[in-house]
Amino acid sequence: MRMRHAVISLALGGALALGGTAATAQAADGARTSGVSVEESQNILASWHFYRAYWTKAACLTEGDALGGTFKCTYGKGNDGKYKWFLYRWY
Repeated sequence: MRMRHAVISLALGGALALGGTAATAQAADGARTSGVSVEESQNILASWHFYRAYWTKAACLTEGDALGGTFKCTYGKGNDGKYKWFLYRWY
């Protein structure tokens, strides 16, 4: 009796799992994406993005050189009220 109950439970669980997968796939097919097209994405301009804060200018410059690409280190006050060097990357 227990074996029969286990087989039935397993079969019903599998059917429910497959039914849920099919419903998810149908929802994904019917959903429209409101994103940026390939043509539009080529027109998006690059800008400076904060990467990390450092206590010394040398550490900031070393990390920027190691990462490659265009970067700059600026000195300013952080969110904690302490002055630090901030590494910005251009992308």
